[in-house]
Formats: sequence, C-alpha cells, structure tokens
Amino acid sequence: MDQNHIIGKNLHALRQKLGFTQDQVAEFLGINREEISYYENGKRSMPSALLSKTANLYGVDEYDFFEENMDLMNLNLALAFRAESLKPADLEQIAKFKKIVRNYLGMKTLFENESAGS
Repeated sequence: MDQNHIIGKNLHALRQKLGFTQDQVAEFLGINREEISYYENGKRSMPSALLSKTANLYGVDEYDFFEENMDLMNLNLALAFRAESLKPADLEQIAKFKKIVRNYLGMKTLFENESAGS
C-alpha cells in the first residue's frame, strides 16, 4: 500500500471514530468536501499544513497518520468525543485545546525522563 493510501485510510478511520463528517473537517480546514474524499481515498497527497491541522483536530501526532497498522498505533484518544452538531468555531477551539494537551503531555514525559536520569 502506498503512502497516500495509508494516510487516507488513517484519516478516514480516525474521522469516523471521532464522529466528524467530511463536511465538518473540510470546513475546519478551509477546503471543500471533495478534497477530503480524495485524501481519504489516497487519490491525492494531503499537504503537510493540512495534515498538521487535522492532527490537532483529531488529537494525534502527525506521524500517526503514516502508521500502516492501526492496531499498532500509539494514539491517545482520551480526548475523543462524538462530534455531533459542532460549528467550525467549536472545531477550531477543540483543535487548539488538543494541541495544548499534547504539548503538555510531551513536556511532562521529557521532564519525567530527565528527572529519572538525574
């Protein structure tokens, strides 16, 4: 399976797991729904800026989209929720919050590793 298809499969699976529609994600990213479909079907390569913004919305790291076996993905979906009736402004706030949490968790891990090595 090529990289576009792997990324597309993961984009689709995570979007469905979180309960987002293609329309919601497209509006959040500022693109049309058809582009989301192309990305999820592996017909087009998703630009890195959009991949980064999508990762923030889904609460995952960008490299998680490249994982071939989703069973092996080390995803933190603790912040997952069903995204029913959300407005684009809501999605923007959710993405910002998830990015802050991921950054915090990353810093916490670094601090704990540094403390353990002292």
